[in-house]
Amino acid sequence: MKIILAGTTGFVGQEVLSQCLAHPSITSIIALCRREPPITHPKLHVHRMQDQDFLSYSDPQLSASLRGADACIWTLGVTPSRASDEQAFRRVTLEYTSQAAKAFRDAFVASNTAEQAESSSSVGEKFRFVYFSGGLAERDQSKPLWLNATYRRVRGQVENILLDEAAAHPTTFESYIMRPGMVLSRQGTLMDQVRGLAPSVRVDVLAKAAVDVAVQGHTENIWENSRIAEWKG
Repeated sequence: MKIILAGTTGFVGQEVLSQCLAHPSITSIIALCRREPPITHPKLHVHRMQDQDFLSYSDPQLSASLRGADACIWTLGVTPSRASDEQAFRRVTLEYTSQAAKAFRDAFVASNTAEQAESSSSVGEKFRFVYFSGGLAERDQSKPLWLNATYRRVRGQVENILLDEAAAHPTTFESYIMRPGMVLSRQGTLMDQVRGLAPSVRVDVLAKAAVDVAVQGHTENIWENSRIAEWKG
C-alpha cells in the first residue's frame, strides 16, 4: 500500500510517520514536507514542497509521485497564533487541504483508470483521506462562537469540504475526520497529567487509529476524542 503523509515534522505527524514505517501493509510513503523530516528509511520518499505546490500540484514530478497512492493522512496545519495573519491561517488550514483532496482523488482515479485499461477489470477501491481536525471544530458556519471562533469555524469548513467531496464522489473517495482533544505524549509527563484532566488522547493511540483507518477504512467518518482514545485496532 502506498500512502501520502502531510505534516510529518509536527508532534503528531512524526508519530504517524513512525507507525506507517513500521506497518507491514504500507510499502511506500510519500511525505509532502516544507522541510526535511528527521529520519530516512527505504519506504520513505520525501517531496519538498513550496507554498504554490500545496495550492496547484502542477509540478510533473510531484504529480508522478502521487500516482498509485491509496490513502492520505493529513496532519498539516497551523494555529491562528502561529500564522502571520488570518489569511495565512486560512490558506494553510483550508486551501492546502481542499486542494490536496482534489489532487489526490484525481491522481487515484487516473491510476485506477490506467490499471483497468491494462487488466480489463474494475479495481473497486476508494482513496481514503484521513484529516486531523480538532474536538472543538464547528461545521455549522452560522453558529455564534465565543472561544477560538476563527480556528473552530475554519476547521469545520474543512470538514464540510472533505465530507462533501466524499458525497460527490462516492465510488472513488472516502473522508475520515479525526477530532482529538488534548494530545498527550507517550511519556506521561506532569504537563500530560494536567492536560489529561480535559478530553485527551495519547499520541501513539491517536496515530494508530488514524493509520488503521487509512489502511482498512471504516464505517464511521467522524472520530471524536472518546472513540479515538478507546481504539484497540
